[in-house]
Amino acid sequence: MGKRPAVALLISGVALAALAGCGSGATTASSTTASTTAATTAATTAASRPAAGAASASTSTGASTALSSTLSTAPTASSAPASMTSGGMPSAQQQQYCTAKGGEVQTREAYWGTNGEESSWVTLAGRATMCRFQSGDEASSRIYVDLTTLSSAEPTLAALAYLSKVPLPSTTGGANPATGYCSKELGGSSTFGGISVAGGGWVAKTDPDDVVVALCVFPDLSFIDEWGLAYHCDGSVRGTDLATAMAYQPTGPLPPVFPGAPAPATS
Repeated sequence: MGKRPAVALLISGVALAALAGCGSGATTASSTTASTTAATTAATTAASRPAAGAASASTSTGASTALSSTLSTAPTASSAPASMTSGGMPSAQQQQYCTAKGGEVQTREAYWGTNGEESSWVTLAGRATMCRFQSGDEASSRIYVDLTTLSSAEPTLAALAYLSKVPLPSTTGGANPATGYCSKELGGSSTFGGISVAGGGWVAKTDPDDVVVALCVFPDLSFIDEWGLAYHCDGSVRGTDLATAMAYQPTGPLPPVFPGAPAPATS
C-alpha cells in the first residue's frame, strides 16, 4: 500500500507528458505564416517531429516499464499472520518450533451456532492454524496459541496479554468469565455474531478433547484460547507455560499495552 502514491505520480507524469505534446503540436500548427522565415521555421519544426515523437515514445515506454515494476513489487492487501488467514499456511519453521516445544500443529475451522445440534452448525470461511499443548498430568489440560505468537521473537498482543496477567474481575454477572475477561479486560473477542445463546467457535471434529475452542482473538490477529488466558492470570498454567515456550523473552518491563496488569515485584 505504501508504494501506491508513486504509481499515481508515474501515471500523472505520463498524462502530463502527453498533454505537453498535444500543446506543442497545436502551437506549431498555428504559427505558420506567409513569410519565408516562418516557412523555414515550420519546415524545420516538421523535420524535427519524428525525433520528438521517438523521444516521447521512449519516455512513455520508460514510464510504462517503471509502472509495471512498481506494481509488481507492491505489497499484497493482506498482512495478517499466516496462521490466521484463510488461504496462507504458516511457515515450516513455525510448525517445527511448535513441535520442538512439545506441541501439536492443528488447524481449526470457524463455525457459528455451536451451542445447538451439530447438524445446525453454520460453517464459516475462517481457518486458523495453531499449536495445541496438552499437559502430561492427571488433569490433561490444554492451551491453544497461534504459531506467530509462539515462534516470533517480537511480541504479539496475545503474548503480552498472557504475560501481563491482568486480574480477572471478581464477579461477571453470571456470564462466561473467560469470555468477559477476553473482551472487557484484554480488548480481544471470542464471540461469533451478536450476543445470543447460539454460540460459535473454532472446530476440530477429530480432537479427542476439545471439538470446539473459544479463541480470544486480538486486533493484530494473534490469539490464545480464552480459558488459557483466564487461568494464567491467576497463576494457573494450562497445557504448558507459554511464558517459557514462546520465543519472545522480554529482558525488561513489558510494553504497557495492558494497563490493568499488576506492577512487577521489586527487590
